[in-house]
Amino acid sequence: MEEKKLWTFEEFMAAMTENAKKMTELRELQEKTAKGLDKVEKMQEENAKGFAELRKSMKEMSKELGGIGRSNGEVAEEYFFNSLSATKTLGGVHFDSVEKNWKSSISLENGKTLDGEYDIVLINKDSMGIVEVKFKVHRKDVENLAKKQVESFKRIFPNYAKYKFYLGIGSMSFNKQAEDEAKKLGVAIFKLNGDAVEIIDKNLKVY
Repeated sequence: MEEKKLWTFEEFMAAMTENAKKMTELRELQEKTAKGLDKVEKMQEENAKGFAELRKSMKEMSKELGGIGRSNGEVAEEYFFNSLSATKTLGGVHFDSVEKNWKSSISLENGKTLDGEYDIVLINKDSMGIVEVKFKVHRKDVENLAKKQVESFKRIFPNYAKYKFYLGIGSMSFNKQAEDEAKKLGVAIFKLNGDAVEIIDKNLKVY
């Protein structure tokens, strides 16, 4: 059996001193770590505050830009509505009345709703005209009008489902792709040209 070594008093005191030194070093390391964590937390708080302010600023800018866009869109819509009200004609087709801001919705079998909002609507005994107004028109807006909105209109307002439909899209700004798509799909184009309304509806298609 191995015989245990007995420490002398000097060895015991030396070991205690070494342990005390290590404990002091450990406490100093813990204090430095705690200070570092405090700095990290402070930086995180400052970053979080900065991000919150940035998000708030971006939200306010988006709201302001959206308001400008809506305002310009409303001006354009009023111009186009007044022009159509004066002529009551779209693509050579005469309409009895011109109305704006038609809104409605229906419940679907899956529990959802189908919502529809139409800026300008022209009506006669067998034909409907739908004119969508945007602040700036993109190609997808034209496609959406011709391929989705008109079908939604027929479902939401079934009394007009058998009518002939003529479509138009108006804006203060068109890109070339949007114009080309409108001409291709037979959708009338409404533009503001100074104080006048320019209408391109030679290739108007019946939907």
